[in-house]
Amino acid sequence: MKPILAASPGNDNLKRILDYLKISYWLTDLDYVLLDVNETFLELTGARRETLIGRDMRTLISAEELEIVKNYNNLLTEGKESVQFELYVYGPQHKKKIPVLYHLSMNTDERGQPLTVNALLMDISEQKKIRDELEKEKKMLQSILFGIRDCVSIFDKNGRFMFGNSESARLHTGRQTPLLPPGSDGPVKLELSVDGKTRQFLGQIRPILDHAGNLFAHAETLTDITDNIHLAEKERELFHFKRQVRRRELETKMIGSGKQMEAVFETILRCAEVDSSVLIMGETGVGKEVAARAIHVQSHRKDQPFVTVNCGALPEALLESELFGHVKGAFTGATSDRAGLFAEAHEGTLFLDEIGELNKAMQVKLLRVLQEGEVRPVGSDRSRKVAVRIICATNRNLQEFAQQGQFRMDLYYRVAVIPLVIPPLRDRPQDTLKLADYFIHKHQKKDGRDLKTLTLITQQLLRRYHWPGNIRELENAIEHALAMSRGQAITPECFPLQILDPNAGAPAGDYIDGPVPVSSGKTKKQEREYRAISAALARYEDDLSGAAQALGISRVTLWRKRKKYNL
Repeated sequence: MKPILAASPGNDNLKRILDYLKISYWLTDLDYVLLDVNETFLELTGARRETLIGRDMRTLISAEELEIVKNYNNLLTEGKESVQFELYVYGPQHKKKIPVLYHLSMNTDERGQPLTVNALLMDISEQKKIRDELEKEKKMLQSILFGIRDCVSIFDKNGRFMFGNSESARLHTGRQTPLLPPGSDGPVKLELSVDGKTRQFLGQIRPILDHAGNLFAHAETLTDITDNIHLAEKERELFHFKRQVRRRELETKMIGSGKQMEAVFETILRCAEVDSSVLIMGETGVGKEVAARAIHVQSHRKDQPFVTVNCGALPEALLESELFGHVKGAFTGATSDRAGLFAEAHEGTLFLDEIGELNKAMQVKLLRVLQEGEVRPVGSDRSRKVAVRIICATNRNLQEFAQQGQFRMDLYYRVAVIPLVIPPLRDRPQDTLKLADYFIHKHQKKDGRDLKTLTLITQQLLRRYHWPGNIRELENAIEHALAMSRGQAITPECFPLQILDPNAGAPAGDYIDGPVPVSSGKTKKQEREYRAISAALARYEDDLSGAAQALGISRVTLWRKRKKYNL
């Protein structure tokens, strides 16, 4: 057995320094026999000095670890100044292994021959614990990244690839730098070739800062939006298709053509897509209520109530009760509670026709309802919430009324969020015959009779008339003509007198078949009137009642004119 070498005074100083730094130390000969240890090593292993000095260090480590130590020792023997590696040591008082960082260096004699080996050991249990936790978090992060469908790549502060998920490997195809320049602002759209196909991506690169706010990495994310783009395109196509379907449905209820009516239809469709208040403006009879119903039917409220009220047809004393409801005993005749039209229209649409007829007091109350979304029945001290879409209509210039102080300006802005102007029938003569055919079908189908047709002269008559009562007047005229016509053809004399001659209340000679000579002593106006009355009397075989109805005049007026013209 080789003699045990005592530690030199130099080693004692070294041990004290290392003890102060809490670094373990041992000294072995070339056969791995422990020659000396410091106090820190004794604390680490829980052993006593006398049980360690002279002991083969190979008993303190496993066979696998011994091979590692031998390999590093060989490096020292071959001339390497020092080596560093990690191993575990076993303490006699400890059942568990202690991770340590080894630093080996060789002591030589005067001739430079290896003599002993210095081993510095630093307990890295806490560091290893932290490192293991970091590694665990890294693996967890990688697991999360691999579970994300997006391409996620992590680069160091210099832009060199660190790690990423499977999508990163597929898209970067060996590229070690980001696809996006570090520092790019906001998402960037880019195209990449993936498996031979061009796909669209939304990319973003963000800095990763440490606890001190210093940049140490970049995170690049690429989201494949190709399918989303295709889906959005399909949704747009579906939206336009549905709009076309709604447009066709709308045109079956509102007949019209030309730029003016195209604009009306487009506005109706747009109004149906939102819940904003709409003010429909136009002359009497242009179909304002039809437009309001079309907006309701095309909207998401189509399955909810559509309630109408003519603000000009109800007495002021009853209008408030009609709109907001009342409680029993609120006034004479209030024998029971009434909900009111706002409550009836809850979740649906309330159509306020002729809103320009409201007095100032009702305007104030209506404004409060629109602002607060609640109504208070007459005679009640409680309000109730209502969710109602408001559509108003007027044949007045409501803006001018507001400027004149006859209509509240704040209420005007509330109800006229979207203005819709329906042109009069005289401004779209191309629609007159279409509407006439529609009304013929409507009323003949109702009566179950064969469809009648308009003669060419009758068509000219209808196109030339200015229709002050608009579509309502046209429908009434068609219904009148259907009732007055005896055959399948509808002729001019079947229409009311004011349509035949708008200026004189008598038929216009332009629409009588054949040339019309002016009789001696008669003006053209009298001649037209004479011919129209003659034709009506002949048609109805001197039945004054039938002829008068066809001419649109009373029986007494017809009798007087018959006598005047000696018919």
